[in-house]
Amino acid sequence: MLKFKVVNSFFLLLLAGNIYLIVLFSWPIFTPLLLLLFWFLITLIGATNVRLNYFFKALHLKKNHPKNEIALTFDDGPAPQTLEILNILKKYNAKATFFCIGHKIDENPEIFRRIIAEGHTVGNHSYSHAKNIGFFSSKYIQRELESCNQAAKSIAKINMKLFRMPFGICNPNIKKALRKTELQPVGWSIRSFDALFSSPDFIFKNIQKKIRPGDVILLHDTQQHTPEILERLLILLQEKSLQSVTVNHLFKISAYA
Repeated sequence: MLKFKVVNSFFLLLLAGNIYLIVLFSWPIFTPLLLLLFWFLITLIGATNVRLNYFFKALHLKKNHPKNEIALTFDDGPAPQTLEILNILKKYNAKATFFCIGHKIDENPEIFRRIIAEGHTVGNHSYSHAKNIGFFSSKYIQRELESCNQAAKSIAKINMKLFRMPFGICNPNIKKALRKTELQPVGWSIRSFDALFSSPDFIFKNIQKKIRPGDVILLHDTQQHTPEILERLLILLQEKSLQSVTVNHLFKISAYA
């Protein structure tokens, strides 16, 4: 799989070779621009697709998992609708992982505590979930992660170790912040697109056709149609004898320090 440093080194060599050919053999002057364009496109794809592990390695899928387990994950809460999600999970005796936004933890402390009390796992999803987080400095991102963890520690006395990137954005600055905070990045193997599309049928079928043991499924506990999708999904899991577990259970890692 392509890695950021390898791609950079490869394109630098190609660029140097192109400049050499232009100077000595009058190669077309636009060829370095084409190389830069290809480099930019590859880097953009790597920065917006966490599953590629282009900048750093994240947990996405438990390959060849011998047990009938998957991990349901929810982003962007806690929010009032999280309560409905929790009720449905309890009804089907399912566990999940909630990647929480720091300022929403501060705004909904009782919901945050209930998530933990009912045996689910919570993880870091930055403090502000800013749309331009991909352009922040490593120090600013580090403060975002530390502030989110501080909110969780203040309200629930826990120190979260799991982190999910807002919008799935990856870059060297996020990598530096993760190294400083010692957080474990977690991605997904199935993206439900419940935050992009409003049709429960479309979203459910998108998950249904892909699901298999070891999958990590991305949902959002802030979308109005997610509870309906979740209930249909949990019924499907029962039919397939699949159990929903937390991310830390699936990968056999610690969720808290």
